[in-house]
Amino acid sequence: MGILELIVIAIGVPMDAFAVSVCKGLATPKFSMKNSLIAGGYFGFFQAAMPVIGFFAGSLFAEAIAAIDHWVVFVCLVVIGGKMIKESRDCDCEADPSFAVG
Repeated sequence: MGILELIVIAIGVPMDAFAVSVCKGLATPKFSMKNSLIAGGYFGFFQAAMPVIGFFAGSLFAEAIAAIDHWVVFVCLVVIGGKMIKESRDCDCEADPSFAVG
């Protein structure tokens, strides 16, 4: 893996935590340094711990699944994509008319 790929991964991985932290900050009625540090600590810990846990868990059975790993990922993405499409069709459009389709 080259340096360009590492940079792209390093930027892309924490984007979800950034979006959640912005939304949490906007939803907080009053700023508190204590709450901000606690939330930042949680985000930082889990953003650092999850790749490490995934690496060690994956290395336990990497050889056993190496032959079919691409199919496992494909099935997972199809299931997630299908669920997203299904949920997009089950829209409760009466709650917000601006989301009405058609």
